[in-house]
Amino acid sequence: MALNLYRFYRDAVVQQGTLPVYSSRIAVSAVDNIIMVHQIDAKVVILYDVFMDSYAPISAPLPLLVRGLASNSKQAAQPADQQSSAYGGTLYGEGWNFLIPDLICDAENGLLWKLHLDLEAIAASTSDAPSILEFLQRRKSDLSMVKTLSLAIVRTTILERRPITLVAKAMDIILDSYSRSMKTVGGAAGVRRTSEQNQQSSFQPVEDSRVVSQEPPGTMIGPVINTDSASGVESRQSQSNSGVEHGIANLAAHVDRSSLNTSSDSDGITNTSRAVSQATSSSQISDATGKRPQVVGEDSQPLASGTSMQHGTHVASVAISPIEMVQSVFVLVEDEMMGDPAYLIAVIMEFLRSLSKAGLKAPPDLYVMMTALLACSNRYAEIALFVSNKILEPSRELAMQLIELGRQHSLTRKLGVDMLRERCLHHDYVAALLQDGYYLEALRYARKYKVITVQPSLFLEEAVAKNSTPNLAAVLSFFAELTPSFKTTLDYSRYRHILLEMV
Repeated sequence: MALNLYRFYRDAVVQQGTLPVYSSRIAVSAVDNIIMVHQIDAKVVILYDVFMDSYAPISAPLPLLVRGLASNSKQAAQPADQQSSAYGGTLYGEGWNFLIPDLICDAENGLLWKLHLDLEAIAASTSDAPSILEFLQRRKSDLSMVKTLSLAIVRTTILERRPITLVAKAMDIILDSYSRSMKTVGGAAGVRRTSEQNQQSSFQPVEDSRVVSQEPPGTMIGPVINTDSASGVESRQSQSNSGVEHGIANLAAHVDRSSLNTSSDSDGITNTSRAVSQATSSSQISDATGKRPQVVGEDSQPLASGTSMQHGTHVASVAISPIEMVQSVFVLVEDEMMGDPAYLIAVIMEFLRSLSKAGLKAPPDLYVMMTALLACSNRYAEIALFVSNKILEPSRELAMQLIELGRQHSLTRKLGVDMLRERCLHHDYVAALLQDGYYLEALRYARKYKVITVQPSLFLEEAVAKNSTPNLAAVLSFFAELTPSFKTTLDYSRYRHILLEMV
C-alpha cells in the first residue's frame, strides 16, 4: 500500500520518497508537474506537487467530475448524476485505460478523456494560504487564472484579518516569485517574452490545464467551451497502448473535444473541489460530420486557448508585480478596512519589509495610502518619524498627500513642502509657497532656479492683496527681466495700471 517515487539520472536511479496508497487499485497521471494518484476503489484523486519539499498532498482528496458530455445547453444544465447516466459508463470503470501522462481511454464507450487541473477548486479545498500560493506560483498553464486566484487569496487573507505572520509569509511568496522572474528574464520586457513562450508551451497537451467554477454537491457545473485540435492526440499515438491504439487514432482523426469534469458521490468526501477531465465521444464525432458543435475560436486554436478567451486578455506572467498588489489588493481592501486601519497599516509594513527583502521598489501610491491611514488614526508623529527615517520613500505623490493632510496638521504640511524642495520639484514648491502666502520667498526661489512655469498673475495677485506698492513694483520688474515677452501680455498692462493708481 505504498507508491515509491524514483528520480532517474544518467548514471543512477535514486529513490526520492514514498506516497501512501489508500486503495487496492491505483493509477498515476501527471499534469503540469502534478502527480495525480487515482484511488480507484474510493474514486478520488490525491494530488502531489513534485516541487514541494514534503510529500504531503496539495489538498484534500478530490473527486473527478465529468464535463462537456452533453450536446446542448439544456443537457449541460443537468445534475452530475443525470449526466453520468447520459455518459453511459462508470467512473473508473473496468474499461478505463490510463495513458501517460494525462489521457484516459474508455474503449467501451468510445471516449477519450483528458485530465485537467481545477485550480480554483484546489485553492478552495485548503485554508493554508501560503502553501496554496506556492503551488499556484509554480504553475505554467492557465496563467490568467493563476494570477486571479493568487490576488484573491491575498485579499481574503487580509479581509479575514488572519495573523500578521501568515500574511507576511504570503507576501514573501508573491514577491519572491516576482523577483525571481525578473532576474531570470533580465527585466520586464524579458518577463513578457518568456511568458509568451510559457503560454506557447502550455498549448502542448501535456502542459494544458482547465479551470472551472466550484459548485455545491449535486449540481452540474456549466461546460467550459474548448477548441482542442486533433494534432494534440495524434502526437501521442506512439505512446498509446497497442490494444487501444487503433481506436485512439480513429478518434484523433476527427476529434473535436469538449471539456469535462469528473465527479464522484463517494461517501466520506465532503469537499466539493474537483479535478477536471475532458473527453470526446464517438457519437459526437459522427454528429460532427453533419453539424459541428459550437466552439469558441478556430479549429486550429491551441489547447489552452479556451481558458485565455474565457478569462479575458492574455496575461504575461503568473508573477505579480508590486503595482498589481497595490491596485488589486490594497486599493480594493482599503475601504473595508477603514474601521480597523491599524491592521492594514501593519500589513503594509510587512509588505514594505517583503519588498526590501526581495530588492524591489514600492509604488508611490502605497506610501500615499499608508500616510492617509496613519492620519485617520491621528498618528501624525509616526508620519514624521517614517518620513525622516525614509521608511516612507520621498516622491511627488507623497509630498502632495502630506500637504493635503497639512490642513489638519501644520507640521505635516511642512514635511510635504520640504519634500518638494528636496526632490527639486521646483514648480510644485513655488506653488506651495504661494499657497502659504510666501510670495517673496517664492520669487527668490523662482529666480534662483529659473522657474518660468508658474503664472505671473499668481504672484501679482498676492502683491495686490498685500496692498504693497514696492512689492507689486518688484514683482512686475522681476517677470519683465525673467521673461522679456511678459511686457507684451495683458497681465503686464493690467497690473502696471494698478501700480500707477496705487502710486
